[in-house]
Amino acid sequence: MISSTARRPALQVKRFFSAKPSPIATPKGSTAAAISVACSLFFLSDPISSAIFANHDNDDVDNSYWAKELEHEVTGQQKSSTGSRLRNAHKFCNADQSSSSKQKDDTTCADNDNRQSNTVEDLPQQARIVIVGGGFAGLHTALALAEKMSNNGSDKVDYGSVILPPEKECNQMQLRRSTSSWYQWLTRPFITSKSSTINNHHNRNSNINSEIILLEANQIGAGSSGRAKGLVVPGFQVPLEDLEEGAVDNDGSNGTHWTVPSLLYKFQSIIPSQNESNHPRYTKDVVQEMYKLSYIALDRLRSIVDLYKIDCDWVESGAVEGSIHAMEDEEEGEEESDGCRILGRDEVNEMMGRSSSGGSDLYQWGEYDPGCAAVNPLKLTIGLADALERWGVRIYEQTKLTRLEKTPAAADESLKDSRGKYTLTTNDGSSIQCDHVVLCTGADTLSSDISRRLKQSFVPIYTWMAATEPLYEECPLKDRIINICDNQKCQQIKHPAPMCGDDHISLNYWRHNNKDEGRLLFGSLADTFSLPCWLISWRLRNAVKEVYPQLENVRFDHIWGGKLAFAPNSMPLIGRDTDYDDTTSTAKEESQSSKNFSSGVWYATGFAGHGIVPTAMAGSVLANAILEIPDQQQWQLFQTYFPPSSFNGYPYSRLGAGMVLSIYNMWDWAGKKGIPLPALPKLW
Repeated sequence: MISSTARRPALQVKRFFSAKPSPIATPKGSTAAAISVACSLFFLSDPISSAIFANHDNDDVDNSYWAKELEHEVTGQQKSSTGSRLRNAHKFCNADQSSSSKQKDDTTCADNDNRQSNTVEDLPQQARIVIVGGGFAGLHTALALAEKMSNNGSDKVDYGSVILPPEKECNQMQLRRSTSSWYQWLTRPFITSKSSTINNHHNRNSNINSEIILLEANQIGAGSSGRAKGLVVPGFQVPLEDLEEGAVDNDGSNGTHWTVPSLLYKFQSIIPSQNESNHPRYTKDVVQEMYKLSYIALDRLRSIVDLYKIDCDWVESGAVEGSIHAMEDEEEGEEESDGCRILGRDEVNEMMGRSSSGGSDLYQWGEYDPGCAAVNPLKLTIGLADALERWGVRIYEQTKLTRLEKTPAAADESLKDSRGKYTLTTNDGSSIQCDHVVLCTGADTLSSDISRRLKQSFVPIYTWMAATEPLYEECPLKDRIINICDNQKCQQIKHPAPMCGDDHISLNYWRHNNKDEGRLLFGSLADTFSLPCWLISWRLRNAVKEVYPQLENVRFDHIWGGKLAFAPNSMPLIGRDTDYDDTTSTAKEESQSSKNFSSGVWYATGFAGHGIVPTAMAGSVLANAILEIPDQQQWQLFQTYFPPSSFNGYPYSRLGAGMVLSIYNMWDWAGKKGIPLPALPKLW
């Protein structure tokens, strides 16, 4: 009989071979997880996600309230015999029109197409200055250049001045390049016939006509400028007090102001390949000068609208911003400054029409700025294009820049001076040579073939707006009655409903449409990828419900939006692309001076959804730089202290920015629920 001690090894061997393998013994689980993560990172990388989630033709929601409102206005003008101040307006020939209405409008659209194709010139082969981008920045830059280069202008014209073209040039308008998109330009009421336009086409200011042209990849008003919220306010996305806190000479900060941009700055300074990002830190005087320029630009914009008679529904409404955070001690004692004043909880909710909404605890305090205005951004964009045409500046729509390069040296020395410094290639294969290029494109039209410096200097952020059904008297945001007393006499003045916003990271902003129908135009959200319309509608409805609970079941008649260009520091990018400067030492010395810029590639972009006024400033700043106007070279403030970042997280800039926004949104949610969390660095 075998003893138990003798059987034990055999039993152990049997158990070893018969035992089931543990999950750790096989790498299937970890391999599947690794593959899933790798696939997710691949599809969420910038190149792939841009191709998948950002359909270039249908990326933006086209059902804009501004477009529909303009369509209705244009239709009313066609039916009436009265003239209109809106000389340039779109003709919307929508594919979803009923057969009867479409049949009625087909003749008008066809006439416009034929008239344009008979009068439009081909893209010239040479010009002095080419503006790329037909949004606010490009239009303001071209307009400032036209005014300063005219015979009536002066090289010493300040930023706030506006010069009108000669009367004979005001009476003639240039027709844009023929397009076949979903809207066309209307026949101007002051153009009597085709022949009169053709015969007088070259009788305008020949200097400006031949030296400045503007290229627009789509059509004027089709980009972010034409679908904006329409808030006219000076300054930038980053408030002045936040910029001053980050100044190197800020007392008490000792140069350590913990914000996301400052952390990125420190991170870039460590990486050897990012040494070019070691720009000097700004001082309080620098940012105060920048803000001063934006206030001058606001005066200039008002003058442009008034003198050029741009019908853009300008309303001096003022603006209210509510805060979901508790008021800091330093803000409690702050009094009125530059017309702005601090609002308590009751007052801010009352001005926003929330006093009877049942959710008055959302905003703890606020600020009112009476100097802000409301505007129809699409009509303003079209009006600026109209002003350009009065100067004879040629606008080429459906003309996308695909490549920018230095012009090769001419073999014949006699042709050296007649060739432009840069060669631009467009989507139809045409090329044009010029001495100056101004890149004023948005978040999705720049490629490394145009500017490597700008391509990776910002992140596209999507934001969306909705227009409610007509609410009439039920619209919570209403005009206010203000009592003004003087010499013991009091009178009541009706003041338009203010523009509204708050300080959520995914900023909420809303306004009254300033019509008797009483629509609420509400915008919100901040995403790094495009979303389906049903999801946008659901999220916007939740945002509206939080501000106005009584509008929980309100219907949205229009939803639109798209992407905006955000730099890592949320400041606009204005300056000169030194990658296109000559590499010789002499050229380097010239590029660092404030003059001798006989040629160059300039840029004005990244306004972060806050560009109606700053773009007017950028246009004047770059015009002075290109024309080498002495003592007017403030573009160097932006170039020196807020240059394009050479690192935005590529190839995961969208994913990284989305994760950061999600974290800050979660902190906002926790703060509203009273959940204590440690403070995060300021986002800017």
